[in-house]
Order: sequence, then C-alpha cells, then structure tokens
Amino acid sequence: MNLHIKETKTTPAITIETGKIMIKGRSIPEDSAGFYNPVLEVCEQYVSAPPAHTDIDIHLDYVNSGSKKYLTNMLSIIERSYLQGVSYEITWHYDEDDEAILDLGNDLKSIMKIPITLSGIEE
Repeated sequence: MNLHIKETKTTPAITIETGKIMIKGRSIPEDSAGFYNPVLEVCEQYVSAPPAHTDIDIHLDYVNSGSKKYLTNMLSIIERSYLQGVSYEITWHYDEDDEAILDLGNDLKSIMKIPITLSGIEE
C-alpha cells in the first residue's frame, strides 16, 4: 500500500511506496496519535509483504516529544522486518548546525538494531 502525505507547517511530508520511504519536514502535530497512527498502519502493511530492499530517507527540521515516540515506533516496525532478513537502508539527514536533530539521529542509531547512516547537510 502506498501513502503520500503532503508537508504542512506542523506535519512532515511522508511517502511510503515500494522500495522507498521518505519523511521530510517539521513534526509538531497537535494530535500526534491522529497523525501517526495511520502511518503506522501503512508501515505494518508494508512490512507484511516488503520488497527485497527499501531505502528510507528521513530529514526532519524539528521533532516534538510526541512525534519522537511515533518515529521510534515506526522504525521499530521496520526493524522487526529487518531482523527477519529484509534489506533496509536508513539515511538520517540533518542540517550540520542542528545538534538536536543530530542527537535524535544518534539516539535512534544507538537503540535500533537496523543500521542508520547519519548524513550532514550544509545549509
């Protein structure tokens, strides 16, 4: 199942399609559960019959605490599939002067068994 959500001032663009998952923008929704639960459902469907390899690109400008929980849940769903032998490549993009997003990427990298590449972007 494919998912395409357009970016708003408070929610990121999210694309989930065969072989590619992308999250980009700012994640400060008033109702994190309302925004992310449908995304988690699509992730569950995706990993139930995944392609052999999926590239995942994440580039967030800002993430509130509610969004961090759902982002971790999303990556945990993907991690279960990874541990069953499916290939995933996660790239965590961050602006080089944004220590908070770099720290979040490092936190996720330290708790996930799935490899995450941190990629700094000059502004």
